[in-house]
Amino acid sequence: MAAGPIICGAWYYTILAGFYILYCPVMYLMFINHALYRKIVDLLFALWELYPVALFQWCYGTTLHHYGDYVNPNETTIIVMNHRTRVDWNYVWIALYHATQNNYPECICKEPEVVEDSNLFDMIAGGKSRIKIVLKDEIKSVPGMGWIMQLNFFLYVKRNWQEDQVNLAQYIDYYKKMNDYKQRIVLFPEGTDLSEENKRRSEKYAITKQLPMYDYVLHPRTTGWSSLCAGLRPAGLVSVYDVTLAYDTPAQTEIDLLRGKIPRHVYFYFKRYSIEELPNEEEALRTWLMNRWTEKNACLQKFHTDGVFADIASNRPVAERSSRSLTAAKIGFVFWTIIDIFFFYCLCYSIVFRFWVIYHTLLFILVTKYCDGFQKIQYRLFNRL
Repeated sequence: MAAGPIICGAWYYTILAGFYILYCPVMYLMFINHALYRKIVDLLFALWELYPVALFQWCYGTTLHHYGDYVNPNETTIIVMNHRTRVDWNYVWIALYHATQNNYPECICKEPEVVEDSNLFDMIAGGKSRIKIVLKDEIKSVPGMGWIMQLNFFLYVKRNWQEDQVNLAQYIDYYKKMNDYKQRIVLFPEGTDLSEENKRRSEKYAITKQLPMYDYVLHPRTTGWSSLCAGLRPAGLVSVYDVTLAYDTPAQTEIDLLRGKIPRHVYFYFKRYSIEELPNEEEALRTWLMNRWTEKNACLQKFHTDGVFADIASNRPVAERSSRSLTAAKIGFVFWTIIDIFFFYCLCYSIVFRFWVIYHTLLFILVTKYCDGFQKIQYRLFNRL
């Protein structure tokens, strides 16, 4: 029971500390050198991704089980996942930490992959590709967490296609102009978690549209997916990963985590599709995603019945891959712990810093309310360069 408040408190406190200590000073680079600003905030987020890995795996003992394909950390890709709980995205960092380690290098008889030169930012971040998440619009207002995601230019959706279409177009245009910017976009096509109420709504929708009934997933929303995939294709999209997620004891909500209902075992099954394997037309892309969800439901049924993931095409069990060492995550944890201590010290002993915190809190509240977030300001600034 005590583990829940401790882990949730440490997680959120570190977000606030990182925001006020690191992100707020860097934010002003946005108006001076936008390219450098983008590199630094992306690096800060890549460093923060190490913290939940260490917090959940090293401190609490959660085991991450990774099956299927290796995730190349140097290519632009879309990662589509089932949305089992409201807190799934908190385990994405852990899954990608392990999935980006290639335990099975290519056969020496094959032509070696051409690796581009990496700069210091890429080396520290562990690859060229940066993680972005498609999120509900209300999350951008969450103090600390939502504000950091604004600065990192995540994609927020309002479930109003007229507005979302504009946001999506700006998102694609911004990163297309960033000179070969590589990213891993995490998308939950279901739009919401697999709660009992949402499952009933999905079943009602399936009956109305004469669609198959699912037990382990919800029917995906396909319009945003197809537009995102089609829009990123000319901007260097290389692959799509269909990711299937399961837990031993899922924490359905943030309150469940706070109460100490934290999964001990989390399972991720990655299946890679080269962009050449996907259709070009948006309508065909919608059908492609629907087919993946039918397979995903069957895959999860097999998992919950037999305890293994199976490839639908061959009906053979998928082998579990070995985990990556937690050394890098532990180093990241120590780094963020130092930031936490420094933040506490400044709050206690510096009147100037307390003013700094109040000023930036009010600034982000006002910008979020009246300008729709700093991601909008970044887009406008970048287009003026």
